[in-house]
Amino acid sequence: MPRVLAILAALSLPYAAHAQVRTAYLSWDEGARATTEALVVIRDIEGAHILTLRNDVEEGAQSLTLEMPPLPRAANSIQAGLIDEGRVVRQSLLIPVSDRAANGPELQLRASLALGFHDIWHCDDGLTYELTEANGTLHLQHPAGEWLLRPDDAEQELFRSEDGTSLRFAGNDADLTKAGGEETPCQPGLFRPLLPLESLGRDQSWRIMIGAQEALIDLPGLEAEAIRESGLTAAAWRDGQITIRGGDLRFTLTSQRCSLDARGVIYPFSASMVHGELSVSSEGCGGSPLRLIDGASWYVDSIFGIPLATDKAEKPPMTLQIAEAQISGRGTCNRYVGSAQVEMGQLTFTDLGTTRLACPIHRQNLELRFLDALEVTTGFDLTADGRLILLAGNIPVLTAFRGQEGRM
Repeated sequence: MPRVLAILAALSLPYAAHAQVRTAYLSWDEGARATTEALVVIRDIEGAHILTLRNDVEEGAQSLTLEMPPLPRAANSIQAGLIDEGRVVRQSLLIPVSDRAANGPELQLRASLALGFHDIWHCDDGLTYELTEANGTLHLQHPAGEWLLRPDDAEQELFRSEDGTSLRFAGNDADLTKAGGEETPCQPGLFRPLLPLESLGRDQSWRIMIGAQEALIDLPGLEAEAIRESGLTAAAWRDGQITIRGGDLRFTLTSQRCSLDARGVIYPFSASMVHGELSVSSEGCGGSPLRLIDGASWYVDSIFGIPLATDKAEKPPMTLQIAEAQISGRGTCNRYVGSAQVEMGQLTFTDLGTTRLACPIHRQNLELRFLDALEVTTGFDLTADGRLILLAGNIPVLTAFRGQEGRM
């Protein structure tokens, strides 16, 4: 019988599960190898894993029907992929979980979507690690630590660092042993989809949109050009760089953050573009800036340069959260929702609407100032310690942090 492994994160336990069982349909374009497994991930609205499924795939298969267990109430999206020898070789886009009682969804797995700068490993110590490979050496890191691992002369699938930390691979799994610690099992994770991806030249003279099935190129001296998926090739060796080619275009991304304008926004990737026919070479920025600030809620601690009181009885914390081109959260009395978008290097929050609860006048005035700050925002910055600064031009209008609500 096929092996099915389900991992339910502890964070999902407080949520009640739906009684219905969903069926997921996975398909891909090339027969699976004997070492291939399917990986399905359910995420919450903040992007955190709450349920992970692994299923054996028959050799030569190009599809899989998977019966899903009851989904936690927190389930927001589903994504699937194929892993082979510990690497993601195909994956799907993120699909919203909209109707838990219905069958579906249909998840098409593509090699062009399995693009990442690093391999991702989730380990039983509760941490997520990024693994980069260069010249046979592995760079393993997470926010609180990093290691340089070299091949062990005595064992092919074993890598060690100078402090004794080791990583041992076994098929689609790995075991991490930190210096002086116990062995910790690890499993590969799917990438947050890179495509569709928009990139702009630093002078905003060119624009390239790369989707799952075609690339659109807008360059001076060239009529708008579309390259279909069959004409696109992508290489992601998990060495911190991704290269996409199509026609006369050679497009490279690195995981370094990038800015077009000091008063604008931060892009998650740096880009370089070479077009052979035009003999054009140019640097730019790529990816959605919202990718850097979406997910978990931000807690506001200053507005227009004025620090906010930390007494929650006096002022409940105001929040903002970015998800799927939408901003939402709470003010001092009301909840609000609106649109979030970045266009040509500028961030805007529009169509802001709130509930209409009764509110003491001092809290109401503060809430209006908060909404004013959102409406005048044109860009953002992130400090070294992870603090968010919303900007109007080059003027800070709001600061916020992530973390426990109790910090307020």
